[in-house]
Amino acid sequence: MGEELLDWIIGASMFGVMFAMGLTLTIDDFRRVAGNPRATLVGTVLQLIVMPIIGIGLARAFGLPPILTAGLVVVAACPGGMFSNMYVYLAKGHTALSVTLTATATLVSLFTLPLWVRVALVSMPGNTAAVEMPVLDTALRLGGLTVLPVAVGMVVRIRRPDALRWERRLSLSSAMGVVVGAVSQGASRPDFPLEQFAASIPPVLAFSAAAIVVGILVPALFRLPARDTVTIAVEMIVKNTLLGMVLVGQALEFEAMIPIFAFAAFQTPGGILLLVGWRWLARHGYLEHEPAIDSAAEEGALEAEPAVR
Repeated sequence: MGEELLDWIIGASMFGVMFAMGLTLTIDDFRRVAGNPRATLVGTVLQLIVMPIIGIGLARAFGLPPILTAGLVVVAACPGGMFSNMYVYLAKGHTALSVTLTATATLVSLFTLPLWVRVALVSMPGNTAAVEMPVLDTALRLGGLTVLPVAVGMVVRIRRPDALRWERRLSLSSAMGVVVGAVSQGASRPDFPLEQFAASIPPVLAFSAAAIVVGILVPALFRLPARDTVTIAVEMIVKNTLLGMVLVGQALEFEAMIPIFAFAAFQTPGGILLLVGWRWLARHGYLEHEPAIDSAAEEGALEAEPAVR
């Protein structure tokens, strides 16, 4: 399969993923930013500022070369995605907060993600000229991959409310398209960089652990409810790696995708571990009682929209 065809499949599949996310969103999801400002602000700052700084620090600490540094920082600066929303929903976490954090961080990451990669590369010692991610051009690419399809999905949802029934099937098939396309790109290379993959494992594992610890401790310091805390922590560890793969495939060399592949192996177990641990602690009375649904409005929304977000 030709490289141009693979790029087209991956880009179209990513558009489908974000379009499906748009189908799940309403204006009320964004209004919740004002209704729950503390949790939203804490989660957004952690995703868009704190975790990228940690990613840059770990890349320096482990002495990663520029191309792998770029990949790790892309992971660190990526927002949460549909899988974080899905896990929180299934575990009866704070679904509205998860969706709000994903939507807010996705919009802002248009500018922050390429900027953080630029900062990481410019501040590195040695020659990084071979690795370049222009901020404006990358922001436009991200806009075409995120804001545009999400907006189209929301408009379709307004005009055709029954379109929500397409969301799950479209999400899964599109996500599979991104993964298959990215794996095919790697398989088409005669010399898959195993050494770079091995070098990526320790910093990625350290970043995963940091995401869980920061995602739990910082919201707890702000005295957020345990349900909000675990939801924010899941957003830290379960990221939109599909977006990262597509962005790297379009803007950087393939090797920058290696840390994203490595991180993808840790994020789902990390997110599930967090949610299972929270449910166990709550069930055995180690946490203060928190209702399964925070408000009648959210309860009505979940009943009316049973599809996984």
